[in-house]
Amino acid sequence: MTETVPSICRYCPAHCPILVTLENGRATRVVGDPESPLFGGYTCPKGRALPEQHAHPDRLLHSVARSENGDFERIDVERAMDEIAARVKAIVDAHGPRSVALYVGTNSLPYAAAPGTAHSWLSGLGSRMFFTSNTIDQPGKQIAAALHGLWQGGENDFQTSDTWLLVGLNPVISKSAGVPSQNPARKLKDAVDRGMKLIVIDPRRTETARRAAIHLQPRPGEDPTLMAGLLHVVIAEKLYDEAFTLQEAEGFEALSRAVLPFAPEYVSKRAGVPADALIEAARVFGAGPRGCSVTGTGPSFATRGTLTEYLSLCLNTICGRWSRAGEKVGRPNVMLPAYTARAQPHAPYQAWGYGEKMRVRGLTNATCGMPTAALADEILLKAKDRSKRSSVWAATP
Repeated sequence: MTETVPSICRYCPAHCPILVTLENGRATRVVGDPESPLFGGYTCPKGRALPEQHAHPDRLLHSVARSENGDFERIDVERAMDEIAARVKAIVDAHGPRSVALYVGTNSLPYAAAPGTAHSWLSGLGSRMFFTSNTIDQPGKQIAAALHGLWQGGENDFQTSDTWLLVGLNPVISKSAGVPSQNPARKLKDAVDRGMKLIVIDPRRTETARRAAIHLQPRPGEDPTLMAGLLHVVIAEKLYDEAFTLQEAEGFEALSRAVLPFAPEYVSKRAGVPADALIEAARVFGAGPRGCSVTGTGPSFATRGTLTEYLSLCLNTICGRWSRAGEKVGRPNVMLPAYTARAQPHAPYQAWGYGEKMRVRGLTNATCGMPTAALADEILLKAKDRSKRSSVWAATP
């Protein structure tokens, strides 16, 4: 028996409407729902691969426990919960609440209640050792925002912008920040067709780069160099929004001095991009008058990812790429508590150095969360190094 049923993809926060083909009750095919007015039949390769993921032979479908011979045997979920609870209680009794750490990975996204439930459980134990994947793939976004400060009205609207700069993003293939998530490929195509000047910075010639008016391909890891070069040209040629910068920003002179060495010729030699292409990109973005610079996950994996994020925010600020009073709010809270968008800056705030303090190099909590990369070291510290601290046991929901 074959039938097709509507559903939603829970692979990422876009939650694309999908049609699922079932053969004898088993999902065999996923496509986008063409009747969805917002998505228009879109789904990404990850969404279309859901049947393969759903029926993967290694997928864990029930609780298991290691037997005496080292194999795993199936057990009832009630037994699993009781054994885990008893083990956690023994650890907390012996070492205190901080001995329990919890990591919530990206795969928690399909289950909206999972991260909140996990955090509440950890809070109930009295532990602040809460870790997520955010500090692995894009910690610089929150840290840079704290160091730079926020514009409380949000960025320019994508649908009405004249230029758009994507750094390490490929929304034609998969939903990503910077382009509306409801069928991003179609949204990007429509924007380019109406005249938006798309600028892409990416070492690869991606599907998105093929639609760009300007594609800059720097050497991997040289995104900060390229962003500093764009700022250099924008400032040198006075392409920035002087009135907005003077009224709403601080530190313009310091920024100008910092990017002064990053002339097009130097950037070209160091980053491997043509100097004339860099100048053209700066002029297109500076001319605007509406647009935005948006960074992706890829640049965050480089050693200077936070600097890339920070310079991108600086570029948006001096070019006035923020929404002004009276304009439509781009992302109003619909199913979240209401807020008032204000066309004014929020001053920089503390980016790290508060909350829980780890034993590993004295690392602390930060705006991006606890440093997940140090969790393994924290767990493996020898007893003689523990001092008054306890060992860490990590649970993954």
